Amino acid sequence: MAFITLLTSGFAARTIHAYTQVNIATPFMYKNIDPIVFPGEYDKSHLHSFYGSDAVTVSTQTSEELRGGCTNAENPNDMSTYWTPTLLYQSGDSWEPVPVMRFSAYYGLGDEPASIPFPENLQMLAGDASAQTSDAMPAEAHSEWFCEGDANNGLDGNGFPTQTCSTHLQQLLYFPNCVNTETLEYAYKDGEPGSYHECPSGMQAMPQLRFSIRYDMREVVPGGWSGTAPVKLACGPAWCSHGDFINGWTEESGQALVDAASLKDEYLSVNGALGNDGDMMSCEATDADPEHGTGDYAESVEVMSKRSVPAVGWTSRNRLARSRRGM
Repeated sequence: MAFITLLTSGFAARTIHAYTQVNIATPFMYKNIDPIVFPGEYDKSHLHSFYGSDAVTVSTQTSEELRGGCTNAENPNDMSTYWTPTLLYQSGDSWEPVPVMRFSAYYGLGDEPASIPFPENLQMLAGDASAQTSDAMPAEAHSEWFCEGDANNGLDGNGFPTQTCSTHLQQLLYFPNCVNTETLEYAYKDGEPGSYHECPSGMQAMPQLRFSIRYDMREVVPGGWSGTAPVKLACGPAWCSHGDFINGWTEESGQALVDAASLKDEYLSVNGALGNDGDMMSCEATDADPEHGTGDYAESVEVMSKRSVPAVGWTSRNRLARSRRGM
């Protein structure tokens, strides 16, 4: 796929205090692939929502591969690909993706300045796709579901808010912030956000990546809800929330992320040779392998042939395999 560098100007300056961030308006595709967990396999993964570089396929493994694509990120120097299980709502007899108002990848310091940028070819996972209860959800990922700006009215049995969101249903998810640059093994620092300690032996600190996803429920569930939220993830309840990341930042901008992550309460734009923070490529991100896999939820379930779907939520008769790097 040709690498298109012609840019259209977006808003280059931001006013929020978030270290630095990359915004993406919507997924560029929905697809039942996962090149980290199930590389090369089309019949194993549930449906995911993909953001960023569209060069990703079921077999993508390197940063350089991603740099050969088109990104829908609001920073052309970020050729990374990000993906999450698709959030679904019931429309008649089918389950359809809930519209995304905005996906944001935040990069912060993780309490102490990062010492290294993300290594080339780094692949990371946060959360656990097989978790079906709150106890099974990895605590280090600090996954949260809540209504943006609303009072906390509690969570239903599936881990989603029990009351209608006045604006957006929002999710937060934290990624590991330590890495061994030779093996690309990664881990979380000891402690909690706000009081992190040291990296495990043999690892160095990298910027803290955090997903923030805002979903707009107002059109798809216009009557709102009280009690059990009328949504589910393609992997099941909120407890199975997880995220995937393959690094595609240009070398120059990847180093700039380290500088941005040195700031506690100040926003720093990350610019580079391909443009400025807020710029967008003039190309349109699309599926690089449209002949394989599916973006339809029902078809993805049929392909897996392992899951049954009750009225709201779902059950699994098979836990997904873990990747070699852990999940």
